[in-house]
Amino acid sequence: MKIVPSADIGDLGPQQGTSVTYDWRWYYGAPTLALWLALIAAFVFIKANRNPRVLLLLLPLLIVHLLWLGFTKVLSLSSSPRCVFDQVLTCFAVGLTMLWLLAYQVGNRNHFVTFLSALIIMLMISLLGAVSYTTGSSEEAMAILVFLSILAMVLLLGFALAGWRCRKRCSPVHFMLWLAVCTLAVGAGGMLVFALIMGLIIGDLPPLLAVLIVGLVCGLCVYAIELPYMILAFYSSFFRERFYACLRLRPVPPQQQDASENRQSE
Repeated sequence: MKIVPSADIGDLGPQQGTSVTYDWRWYYGAPTLALWLALIAAFVFIKANRNPRVLLLLLPLLIVHLLWLGFTKVLSLSSSPRCVFDQVLTCFAVGLTMLWLLAYQVGNRNHFVTFLSALIIMLMISLLGAVSYTTGSSEEAMAILVFLSILAMVLLLGFALAGWRCRKRCSPVHFMLWLAVCTLAVGAGGMLVFALIMGLIIGDLPPLLAVLIVGLVCGLCVYAIELPYMILAFYSSFFRERFYACLRLRPVPPQQQDASENRQSE
């Protein structure tokens, strides 16, 4: 690979510098494959995932990345901040996919054990992704890991609260509405608590309105990422079973659900 620096400086000097040849080897990008190798291992080595239908889980992962690609095109984000957000999105989406792949191992347990197991999985994937994508800067890796940890807490607490509200009966619309409310509330509340703690430590409180808006945006982003997975869960019996097992929910019988929808329409 040959690199040639260039700049338009008019008549002040040459516009191109001396070319530099850089030998690129295929294995230089190997660290970034660790995240995907972990995902492939969950597909291959977990017995419950040895079913062709489990490959449907790649569909929401692809949708999330396509939506993010379209979003960045619309906003015309520069390469530097986009690169960081690309890493965060990839790590978070892969971690969420891993949760669905390990749903049987995580679910059907005590609620606290389920929550703690899911959090550990998300943090391990976040750590693996932070180390894989930020080999040159430990400060950047730590910042990405902290941000991913906050998003993981928003995700899991939102699911836990929505599951608690829907513990007696769970229909898709009912659960998704509560999940939206709980995720946004956890995002806003968690960011406010974090800002207050940091403000007390450093002795300077940030503008609470700005912090609240950032928390709501984080909650909205988490909800947007988990939405394709939830659509798959409610429309696929294969993943619906994992969803109910993980949150230990009781589904609404189809006849009761239809009657409820008819009453609402009247």
